Amino acid sequence: MLKSKALWALVAGFAVLHLVLAAWLPLVEDEAYYALWATQPSAGYYDHPPMVAWGIAAGQAILGQGALGVRLMSVLAGALVTLLTWRIAWLYSADQKTAFRAALWGKIMLPFAVLGFAATPDAPSVLFWTAAVWALAEVQTTRRANWFLAIGLFAGLGVLSKFTNLFFGLALVIWLVATKGGRDWLRHWQVWAGAVLGCVVLVPFALWNAQHDWIGLERQFGRLAEAQGFSAVDYGLFWVSVIVLVTPVLFWLVLTGLRSKQVPPVLLWLIAPIVLYLTYHATQAVAGGQWLLPIFPSLAVIAALATRQGRLMRWAAPTGLTLAALVLVLGFWPGRVVISGQNPFTQGRGWDHAIAEIRQLAVDNDAVWIATDAYGLTGQLTWYLGHEIPVWSVTEPKRYLFRGALPPSLCGEKAMFVSRTEFPGGVSYFQSSTAGQTIIRHQGDRVIMSYYTAIVSGLKTCAR
Repeated sequence: MLKSKALWALVAGFAVLHLVLAAWLPLVEDEAYYALWATQPSAGYYDHPPMVAWGIAAGQAILGQGALGVRLMSVLAGALVTLLTWRIAWLYSADQKTAFRAALWGKIMLPFAVLGFAATPDAPSVLFWTAAVWALAEVQTTRRANWFLAIGLFAGLGVLSKFTNLFFGLALVIWLVATKGGRDWLRHWQVWAGAVLGCVVLVPFALWNAQHDWIGLERQFGRLAEAQGFSAVDYGLFWVSVIVLVTPVLFWLVLTGLRSKQVPPVLLWLIAPIVLYLTYHATQAVAGGQWLLPIFPSLAVIAALATRQGRLMRWAAPTGLTLAALVLVLGFWPGRVVISGQNPFTQGRGWDHAIAEIRQLAVDNDAVWIATDAYGLTGQLTWYLGHEIPVWSVTEPKRYLFRGALPPSLCGEKAMFVSRTEFPGGVSYFQSSTAGQTIIRHQGDRVIMSYYTAIVSGLKTCAR
């Protein structure tokens, strides 16, 4: 790996691209929300485990409070995933061309090529899942049981990133119990020590949940019961999204790889539980192809191991790179909205003018703080204005346990309420409200979002 110039060129090229995008593009809603988390690092949060907040805090400690600091660890995680993908493929093939093909194919999948800089829980989730797969590949090829300690550590850190990574632990247990190759390892103490290590990593997070009535687990696992019934359209869209995100040619190569004798069965065991579950889940509720992100590097390895020649193989990289470049150009074209809707390509646009209007409106009305009713808006306004004027949400207090309750000193002060939803009957959260002007966030002549404002006072929850 150290001697592979092509690999290092691939890693460096995408790292530079993603660092430039990370520094240049404004934060989207979720990133701003997670950046708010990072102002108060905690052992847990309502929406997700804490790894994304820890990563943002670390990046900001290195590069400061700007967008690049927020996204630094995601860019580094993406680079490490590429190196790990190369290593996994090399361990199973002992062939540098195959290993590079896996690294390249993994990197050109749309989520990694286009949004490989985004500060979301997916970045550490994918990193630690892939690291655990790498450690298991080391176990199988070196026959050294000590690697199970690393597997346990990475599996635990993965769950600290996103609950999706629980599927890795489930898959590993199934493989260890259901296959002879897996059962042969159960007599080694390192397997059990690795399991303990993975659990120990999760202790602070578990204690935080216990102290807060298990709200983190309730939030995530409560979704399992949100069955809506089968929708052929939603089910079809799920698989279309998977195919597009993996890229169509690579998806076909993955399918052919699933039945190839060149692919170690353990790789199939590791992806089976999450694929089977989401295939079922998509029949009951809306599911997104991005939920499979942690296994995308493994899919690249499967495709590369199974494909050593053929015309389709030669088209995989060019078509993937072309599709990624097209999405990048259309999505982030300066000064013009091409991909419309509420998505990462529009959420960061048009804020300079909108923030200037919100700031001036607050000053003109002597507002002491800004009130919001949506977590994404809370994150964005805190990111742009939090150093000038306090921004607090008046809804969903569970989301903000890390920062505590609204300071009592603000309860009786005049505030400016900002919402994406109109409130013709007045703002119900306050005893007094006077409708203000509507602020438009736009790019050129394209309206991206309207924000409705009111001057309010007497937050009702303060009186309870």
